[in-house]
Amino acid sequence: MKNLRLEEISFDNYQAWFEHNYQSLNNRSPFHHPAWFDCVSRGINFNIFIIGIFEGQELIAALPGFQTNRGPMKLFGSPLPGAMTSYLGPVGLLDFQEKDKLSELISELNQFVRIQLNVSFLRITMRDASQHYPMDMTSNWEQERPRSYRLNLTPGEEALWKGVKSDCRRNIKRARREQIEIRPLQDAGMFFYILEETLKRHGTTSWHKERFFQLLISELIPRDLLWAWGAHYQGETIAAGLFFHDEHEMHFLSGASLPNYGNLPTSYLLHWHAIMTATEAGLKIYNSEASRIPSIDRFKESFRPNLERRHTLIWSPNYARIAKKVYVYSSSTWRSLRSKMEKGRKVNASSTKLG
Repeated sequence: MKNLRLEEISFDNYQAWFEHNYQSLNNRSPFHHPAWFDCVSRGINFNIFIIGIFEGQELIAALPGFQTNRGPMKLFGSPLPGAMTSYLGPVGLLDFQEKDKLSELISELNQFVRIQLNVSFLRITMRDASQHYPMDMTSNWEQERPRSYRLNLTPGEEALWKGVKSDCRRNIKRARREQIEIRPLQDAGMFFYILEETLKRHGTTSWHKERFFQLLISELIPRDLLWAWGAHYQGETIAAGLFFHDEHEMHFLSGASLPNYGNLPTSYLLHWHAIMTATEAGLKIYNSEASRIPSIDRFKESFRPNLERRHTLIWSPNYARIAKKVYVYSSSTWRSLRSKMEKGRKVNASSTKLG
C-alpha cells in the first residue's frame, strides 16, 4: 500500500471506470455493476460511497459500498445487511488475495472510511473465504464465514440433470405433468403480493418495500442483468423468482409462492428453468445463499451444489455491537407485529361484513 492512495470517487467516475475495464477486473461480480448500486440505493434509501484506490493518477481498484444511519450510529458496508447483496469487496486491476496485502488493504480502507464518514460500523464481505482465515486483525474486528451454495453449470444440461437428487427430478417432472408453465414476469406488484403472502404464513413481512422490486424489474431486465419468472397454473401466477446475473454467474435473489398452492412443486421447476437458461447462456456458476432454515436448505441441496464459504470482516466498537443487536431484534419484532396487526385488521373487516 506504500505507493497507493485512497480517495472518494463519484458514482459517475466509478461507472465510467467499471465499464471501461469491465473484462479485466479481478473479483468482479454482478453486484459490482453500477446499475445494481443505483437500484439498491434508490429502492432502500442507502447512500452510495465508493473508495477509489489510485497508483499515481491511475484508478486501479475500488471498494464500492453503502452508507446509512441507524439512530445515532453511522454504518458503512461493502455490502450492508438488507441490501440483498451477497458480497462485494475490492474490485480492480490488482489481486489483493494474498494474506498480507488483503489485511493491509482492509485496515487502510477502514481508517479511510472512519475518517471520511465517522462510522461506528464497517462490514466487508468477499466472495471467498481467505485461504489464511482467520486473518491477523487488530481489536474490534470480527470475522465470519457465511455459507454459500454454488452449482457448477459447465458440465451442461444432461450432466446436471443426472446430478440432481432423485426427489428433485421427480418434483420437476410432476410440475410438468401438472402443466405448470414458467413465463417471464414483468409485474413487480404481482411479485410483491406473492412475497407478502408467503411471509405472512411465517408471521412476518418483507424487509424491502414494493418500490425496491419495481426498480429491479423495470431497470435490470432491460440491461439483461435480471431474469424474473412466474409459475402459471390454471390461469394464475402462483409462484415467482428473481435471478440476478452477469455473463459468468447467476444469483438467486428472492422467490415466493402462494400458500394455497404449497402442495405443488413450483420452486423445483422455477429453479430448474433458471439453471437451464443460465447454462444455455454460457454462465458458469449458480449461487444461492444458505438460509439456516433446514427445509429451504434441503431444497437447495437437492440440486447438489457445492457448499462454499464467503469471508466477512466486521469492525465496530463494543457499544456499536450491542446497538446493532438491539436494532436487528427490534426490527424483526416490529415486522412480526406489523404482520399480526394486518391479519387482525382483515379478521375484523370480515366480521364487520358478516355482521
